[in-house]
Amino acid sequence: MQLEQSPPSASSAKSARGPMVMVYIGDDDPTRGDSHGFKGIGQRLAQKLNGRFHYLEDKHLAQMYPGTPDPSDSLKLYLRDHGKPDILLSRAAYYNGMMTSISPLMMVRDINEGLSSNLLGDESLVSHHLTPEIFDEHGKKFREQYKDIKSPIIAVMLVNINDIENFAQKMVSKCAAHDDMTVFICSSRRTWHDHYDKIKKRLEELAQEKGIAERLKIDGYSFQENANKENAFNPYIGLINEADHIIVAGESLSMVSEPLAAGKRVMIFEPGHSYSNLREKGLVTDFKNCAADTRFETPRIEPVNVTEDIANRLVDKFNKTAKKYAGPAGWVMRAASKVKNALGL
Repeated sequence: MQLEQSPPSASSAKSARGPMVMVYIGDDDPTRGDSHGFKGIGQRLAQKLNGRFHYLEDKHLAQMYPGTPDPSDSLKLYLRDHGKPDILLSRAAYYNGMMTSISPLMMVRDINEGLSSNLLGDESLVSHHLTPEIFDEHGKKFREQYKDIKSPIIAVMLVNINDIENFAQKMVSKCAAHDDMTVFICSSRRTWHDHYDKIKKRLEELAQEKGIAERLKIDGYSFQENANKENAFNPYIGLINEADHIIVAGESLSMVSEPLAAGKRVMIFEPGHSYSNLREKGLVTDFKNCAADTRFETPRIEPVNVTEDIANRLVDKFNKTAKKYAGPAGWVMRAASKVKNALGL
C-alpha cells in the first residue's frame, strides 16, 4: 500500500517560501494506515500553506548518507542540508528521542483515529494518502497484472475474522446468483499467518460443492507471502478502484475509509467499531445482514475523504498560532523571541 516518494532536493527545500512540512516515520512500516495518514495530511498541509513537503524513512537517510549508519546522525545531516521543519508529523517515540531537537512550530504525533476524534469528533473514518489520480493509476496496474480476471469483482479486504464458516457460506451463496464472478481476497500486514489460506480454501471447497467452481474464480494476494519479495506487486489500491463490491473482513479503520474515498459503499464483517454514523448515512452495511442467495449490490456514493477535513483543521490552528514564525525568516524571529513549540497534537 506504499506509494514511494523520494525526498525533495536541498535546492527545492531552500528556495520555497512557505512552511516546511515533514513526515518522518523512521523505521516504521510505510504500509501502515498511520503512515499513510501522516503522508496524506502532510501533503495537503504543504499544498494549502504553499509550503514544502518532505517525506522521510530511515531507508531514505541510509541511501542519502551511506557513511552514517546511525539514523539520528543522518537526520541531523538532512536537516542541515534541507532546513528544519515548521510542521512535523511523526510517531511519539521518535519525538521523545531523536526528534526533540527539531522543535517544530506544530508537532502532530497522534495516531490516525486520535486525530479524527480530536479534530472531527468522530473516529469512524481516518486519513490516508489516496487521491483519484492514485486510484486511477493503480487501477490500471491492477488490470495489467490480472489480465484474465472475471468481472464483477468482489474484494475481500482481510484483517482477521472468527466465523470463517458462516462468512464463506454466505459469500458463495451470493456469488451463485451471478453468472461469472471473482472473489479477490487481499490480506494485510495484520492478518494472521494462515488465515488467508484457510478462507481461500473454504471458499474453493464450497464453490465445488455448489457446482459453481467453473464460473466463480477465487483469487487473491497474501501479504505475508509477498512481504519480503523485492518489487512484489501489491494489488490493494488497484483492487479498491477496480472492485464492484467491497467487504472489509475484520477491524480496520483504514480499510473502511479508503474505499469510501473511492466512492464505494463498504460491507463490513465482524467490525471492531459500531460505525453507527456511517450506517445512518448508508456508507457501510453489515454483511451478516445481507440476504443470502441474492446478487451483490453496491450503489456508488459521493466520495468521502476526511484527510481534507483534518488538514483544514490543522491549517486553521497553524494560521492562528504559528504562521508568523513559519519559513526561513520565521526561524530568525523564533530565535529572537525564544519561541519553541506553538502547537502539539
